[in-house]
This record gives sequence, C-alpha cells and structure tokens, in this order.
Amino acid sequence: MERWYDLVFGSSSGFQPFGLQHLIPILFFIIMSLIWIQWALKKEVSIQYKSAWWFSISLAIAVIWWMAFRWWNGKFDIREDLPFHLCNLLTLVFPIALYFRSRWFFGILYFWVLAGTLQAVITPDLKEQFPHFIYFRYWWIHCGLISLLFYGLIVFKWKIYFSDLKNALIGANVYLIFSLIVNGTTGGNYFFSMRKPDAATMLDYLGPWPWYLLTGQFLMALLFLLFYLPFYLTRRSAFLKSEAFTKI
Repeated sequence: MERWYDLVFGSSSGFQPFGLQHLIPILFFIIMSLIWIQWALKKEVSIQYKSAWWFSISLAIAVIWWMAFRWWNGKFDIREDLPFHLCNLLTLVFPIALYFRSRWFFGILYFWVLAGTLQAVITPDLKEQFPHFIYFRYWWIHCGLISLLFYGLIVFKWKIYFSDLKNALIGANVYLIFSLIVNGTTGGNYFFSMRKPDAATMLDYLGPWPWYLLTGQFLMALLFLLFYLPFYLTRRSAFLKSEAFTKI
C-alpha cells in the first residue's frame, strides 16, 4: 500500500519528452475527442452543452482536488500550488464560459489555448512519470482544454473574429501584470513571468529575463495572427464568392 502511495503521490521524476509516455496520452485524446465530437453532433443542443460543461468541470476538479490534497497533507506551497498557471486558470474559466454560453469568452480562450496550452502539450514542463497523479493531471488538463476548444469550434460552430484577437492580447497582458504581482508576493513563477520553464520551449529563443517578456509579445501576436488566419481566409473566400454571384 505504501509502495502504491509513493508511486502515485510521492516524489517522482524521469519523464522523457517525445517518448511513449508523451505520445500515448496525446494519441488517446485525439481518438477520444473525435469519438466525442461525432457523438455530440448527433445530439440536441442542450445535451451538447451539458456534455461539454461536465467535462470542463472534471478539468477544474483535477486542479482543485490537487490543491486540497496538498493542503490536507500539509504540503501546500503557495509558490507552486495556487491555480495561477494559465492552463490551470483556464480550467476554472471554461465552465463559466460554457454555463453562460459565452462566445466572447470562447473567443479569448481560443487564442490562449492554442498559443499556450498547445505548446505545453508539444513541449511539456513535466518531470513526474506514469503512474504519478501529476502525470495524469497534466495530460487531462492540457489535452482536455484542447479537446474542449475543438468541441466548441465543431459542435457549437463558434466563430472567431479579429476583435477576439485584440481581446486576447489585452487579456494576456493584464494577466501578465497580475502574475508579476502574485509572483512578487509569493516568490512563485506563475505564468513563467519570473523565469523560463525547465522544459525546452520557444521562450528559450527570446532572450533572458526580463527581455523575453517583451520579445514574447511579438511572438504572441504572431501566433495569434496565425491562428486567426483560417477564419479570415474563410470569410474572405465567402465574400469573394458572394461578390461574384452578385455580378452575375
């Protein structure tokens, strides 16, 4: 029993990126997301929203339960265990967006998830390996957020507009300021605004602290524009077709 407890909740290291422990959860979520989306497309709207909402609640529970577990065992570390890393915070925001069916919220989350969460899946800042709870929690949260994003795009058919891009940029900078205040108070590194993550990421090419906070603005804007491009091209194509039809 003690051996099992240590494996799941004790100290752990040894996770290797781009190995089977990295690729299997990604493949699992791709397959399950496709099955889930196909199932939801055949259901009425109320069921579609309930399904997405309960799944988003499961992501939030994964964050809150770990905080409570750490607190209960006297290991809660204010520098690491508050839900102020971006992906953890998004798990708490997504249920609100789905409950109110807020396309405005979703428009911001679209850019944040693709620019932030997707990178966390490709270059995970993770040291715990299977079968540690943090291992499962990491993939459940990060892959789950991406699944919810594509669920919203395909099932709810939510659209993305340029105003969403601007809101996402403004919101990211507001959150950056918030993280600097929290980190200055707690000594933490939420939002990685005090130092770069241990894993290799795009931040490694943006200079030392604090310069990567500035150069990162340009990278963020470039990524946001890239993720907006499919919607821009789709609308432009539809507009050109309508113009051609009108002339005929």
